[in-house]
Amino acid sequence: MTMQNKQTFKIKEVPQVKPMSKPWFISTLKALLGASIIAFGYVAFFIPHKIIPGGLFGFSTIVGDLTGWPIGMISLAINIPLLVWAILSLGNSFGVKTILAMLWASLAVDGFAWLLSGYVFAEDKLLSAIFGGVLIGTGVAFTLREEATTGGTDTLAKILSHYFKTPVSKFVLLIDGSIVVMGLVVFQDFTLAPYAILSVFTISKTIDSVLGGFNSKNVVMIISQKHEEVREYILNDLDRGGTYLNGQGLFYNQQERNVILTAISRKEMVRLENYLKVLDPQAFLMVLPAHEVKGSGFQPLLQ
Repeated sequence: MTMQNKQTFKIKEVPQVKPMSKPWFISTLKALLGASIIAFGYVAFFIPHKIIPGGLFGFSTIVGDLTGWPIGMISLAINIPLLVWAILSLGNSFGVKTILAMLWASLAVDGFAWLLSGYVFAEDKLLSAIFGGVLIGTGVAFTLREEATTGGTDTLAKILSHYFKTPVSKFVLLIDGSIVVMGLVVFQDFTLAPYAILSVFTISKTIDSVLGGFNSKNVVMIISQKHEEVREYILNDLDRGGTYLNGQGLFYNQQERNVILTAISRKEMVRLENYLKVLDPQAFLMVLPAHEVKGSGFQPLLQ
């Protein structure tokens, strides 16, 4: 697929659901539900066994164990300056739902810690890694589907990516990997390593499955009257390339159509769908699971 020169386009404002409308409130409640599930997964299954799958809550668990401070408040104290830094560096691209989900997740962690004090759902670490991973992955998928996140290491990765011009995924891997190693060193228990790895794998696969299947990449074909706006959104907001295909409608006038072909991840697929719902509800969208995608922005072709 060909990559266009993104500097030749102006980033247009992404259409959003009207704030304070009924759909917005429903979407926000779903995002908060996702944040609650994430918090419960950590408190019920990960924290009791000191399983650290990376992420801000993982780092906060380490700090909380060393200081005795509430884990949720630690994460909130880190998240707020991270959010301010991100807004100053990247612009105000963080919606109200993300801020609410971030606040709610931190409060929910301490709330569940108080409610479940002394209670352990699973004594076995293997079961805890699996059940906790499924819950957290489900919660993350819920928040992502509503165009929100709970902040944390993803925000830091985006900031570093902006400054160092390196893919966000590499910084996420570096940061989360460092937190996992830090947990093993601080807790002085390297037998926790396989459980941390299993939890990361479970979270990742659960996110993919909840968002629409176990394939993490998709080939997408889009036909829209507003194809220029869609094109700019894919190039500038999703940071992906694509190709224009020449098409012709089957209707009586056999109108010429521009068909956009691109490959994106599951998370980006959710963002694209939400964008099209507002921009052009009459658009035609075909999604095909991709067994493998190689090239710019994905796995290198020569490897």
